[in-house]
Amino acid sequence: MKLTPNVTQIGLASLTALTVLGGCSPTSTPGKVPLRYMAWGNPEQLALEQRLCDEFNAKHPNIEVKFLRVPGSEYSLKMMLMLASHSAPDVMRVDHYNFPSLVEKGYFHDLTDLAKADASFHRSDFFPQAIQEGLYKGRLYGLNVLFGGVIIYYNKAMFRQAHLEDPAQLARQGKWTWDQFRKDAIQMSAQNSDGHPKQFGFGPPVSSATFPVLACALWGNGGDMLDPSLTHAVFDSPKAAAAFQMLADFRWKDHCSPTQAQGENSLFTFESGKLGMVFDFMGMTPRYRKVIHKFDWDVCPVPSGPYGHPTLCKGNQLVMYSETKHPQEAWEFQRFVTSKETEEDLYVQRRRCFPTRVGVAHSKEYLESNLPPFNNWVFVDAIEHSRPLPINDRWAEWTNEFNSEIDNLIAGRERDAAKVLKRAKKRVDKVLSEEPGF
Repeated sequence: MKLTPNVTQIGLASLTALTVLGGCSPTSTPGKVPLRYMAWGNPEQLALEQRLCDEFNAKHPNIEVKFLRVPGSEYSLKMMLMLASHSAPDVMRVDHYNFPSLVEKGYFHDLTDLAKADASFHRSDFFPQAIQEGLYKGRLYGLNVLFGGVIIYYNKAMFRQAHLEDPAQLARQGKWTWDQFRKDAIQMSAQNSDGHPKQFGFGPPVSSATFPVLACALWGNGGDMLDPSLTHAVFDSPKAAAAFQMLADFRWKDHCSPTQAQGENSLFTFESGKLGMVFDFMGMTPRYRKVIHKFDWDVCPVPSGPYGHPTLCKGNQLVMYSETKHPQEAWEFQRFVTSKETEEDLYVQRRRCFPTRVGVAHSKEYLESNLPPFNNWVFVDAIEHSRPLPINDRWAEWTNEFNSEIDNLIAGRERDAAKVLKRAKKRVDKVLSEEPGF
């Protein structure tokens, strides 16, 4: 079923219709198969995407890929308008948060048969988690890019100044637990002589718009978000409530993480040297390498709970438009972007994200580095202990209801996690029981 944009979408889209559709059908070189590719990112990322297109074109003289540059703030609206108006590019990058709902609407080409017919494509070359994200109802609809698991970046100087053991070493010894994490975060937190905070052990404890810290704490404590069918919330269990309470207490009881107001002025960021630890993906590595020069830093795994140290992994999907006139050539481009050579360039040399290919991730070139982070085994460990987020075609709807309640806990307006989660469950279950709207 195709999505028909509602009046609001059309009204908003019409304001930028000329810029959205202008240039979407670039003149192609005679004798070459024309393809259009669309992705989003900052100027540096967009320049890199353009370079990939140029390299592909140089190696495939019979194909010409034109890159459509789109800032991240405009990407979602532009993509939806182009999909609904049957003018989408042949290949595009889609955030996995949106992937299931868009596949369900029939917008993407089923890649299963193309993959089977390609003798050089072997699912075993990729991490199972990377392949799984591109599947929908057992069929392959996307190839994973910008992939990775959540880890912790830590300020080695702050750990030394607080006379604390290195968390990566503790992790290797099986001693890096949530209890140890809490103790270290408290120990590294400090105030100025005037009583105002000088630095925090980590921060922030969780952003209600994303799930990195939340998922790690929840799963490590034996809780979960939705049931296996993804139709009922289960995050109100005692184990889940204990994990949520711990995260709230980090901020409001232990005072080892900045409040939202303290964090809004950007004084307490990892690169400022005023946070001991932050949870994030590998994609932050290039930025930290570029801007951090005043202190030593590295990465370590997320802490362990009673149920281990599961973390979440997530990527974007490189998909093919269902109405493309050139599926074989589009597949060739998708394979090029996810090839061993491209991954070695993007993820070994540039450290843009984590490789989807097992061989690249376990290579000496990837695991050894002359620049931080040096504990690159941590990124591999994160994938091997990862779990997927329960991203279904109702993700945006149910997480909106969830966030509306959890914001009260994280903002300190309420302090009892169990009560907040019971209300959140009712709201989420109501959404999941309703027919989807359009």
